[in-house]
Amino acid sequence: MPSYRQIFWKTSLAIGSFLAIIPSQLCSQDAPSCGYLDWFAVQRAQLQGKQLSSLCEGELNASEDHRPLAERELNAVIDAAPGSTEAYEAHSSLVHFYLRVGRFQDAELHIRAMLAIKPAAPDLVNLDSLFKLLASHPDMAVLNANATATVSTHVIDGNVFAPVTVNGLAKSYMLDTGLDLSLMSETEAAHLSLKTESSTSRMNDISGATGPELKVAVVDDLIVGATHLRNVPFLVVSDTNGAFLGIPPDQHGILGIQPLVALGRLGFQTDGSLTIAGKDKPPPITSPLLFAGTSPLTQIRYRGKPLTVTLDTGATQTTLNPPFAKLYPKIVRDGKRQSHNMNGLSGTTVQQSISVPHLVLWFGRDVEMAQAIVLLNQTTGSSAWAAANLGYDLLQQAKPFTLNFANMVVEFPSHR
Repeated sequence: MPSYRQIFWKTSLAIGSFLAIIPSQLCSQDAPSCGYLDWFAVQRAQLQGKQLSSLCEGELNASEDHRPLAERELNAVIDAAPGSTEAYEAHSSLVHFYLRVGRFQDAELHIRAMLAIKPAAPDLVNLDSLFKLLASHPDMAVLNANATATVSTHVIDGNVFAPVTVNGLAKSYMLDTGLDLSLMSETEAAHLSLKTESSTSRMNDISGATGPELKVAVVDDLIVGATHLRNVPFLVVSDTNGAFLGIPPDQHGILGIQPLVALGRLGFQTDGSLTIAGKDKPPPITSPLLFAGTSPLTQIRYRGKPLTVTLDTGATQTTLNPPFAKLYPKIVRDGKRQSHNMNGLSGTTVQQSISVPHLVLWFGRDVEMAQAIVLLNQTTGSSAWAAANLGYDLLQQAKPFTLNFANMVVEFPSHR
């Protein structure tokens, strides 16, 4: 079984006082303006005829990745009442949106607009330097979107790696939908002869500790399959941090949400291959995708009930969150109480959990947790409302499946 060192190495920042410091997300947000924390609940309320505020409409369209519509609606909220609480939240939603799609210059403009409204907000003051650095480079670009290719992948300690070409050099990098920015080690950046630039922004991680100043290197050319990306930023971290423990030195790179969304469709096959882009006939079974800031959300089922989860290809093991414990108190009563060390880049914290011998969930098909871990306390912002963080242990059981960011669904063919 993967260790908690492997599962919880991630770390991140947050924007705004209403945002928690969330592992694996630089600025993931809740949905306070809509009256719900779960975006699927917001979507369901709209479908049931509930009248949403203009701000909530814009935030929901951003969550659904309706890009022009979300921009138009959120900017209209800002124009209607500049400097208001609603404008501040609309700016924040646009920061999340632009960060996710690699439009860093637009994200930085909205960070500055938020600072104009709340100049002393500590999270914003901390982030300002990082976003200025990102905005000093051209935005990420896709030169040949929808280019189709199939590549072989391999798994190390429960993490999936795919071949990439980085500035002309063949590499193998991990795929992690739970990262808001791609990541590489200092040695990897040096091997690629990348210029590393420092910001004064610092990371607060899951342990509650403050990390070192964030450093960034920008990859001019990144090829994944047949898709060619330009100007892809990577956070550069020490070789000894938790992200790369147990990973061979020549594979110290992780692709985060920007390049993965830009690829459009990622088809994980049972033979270990990965189909990038490409189009198949509509599958009979799908699970919806939404975004909470930069974090993909989907739904699983337990005992027939749909549960919202964060979808994290970089987590080696699925963990169940406190909302799951509240929904199913008998499981908590019958489980074995234990504690675990959860390591971040800057330190360690001990978390209380319940171990359950066996659970069967549904994600396109039945997937089994041989030992289910139920966390009893909130560890991230999303763990307050997401029932679980869906990791690669269950995702690989669901193969073949496709993360279709173009149509915002997870696709499951009718046969294995």
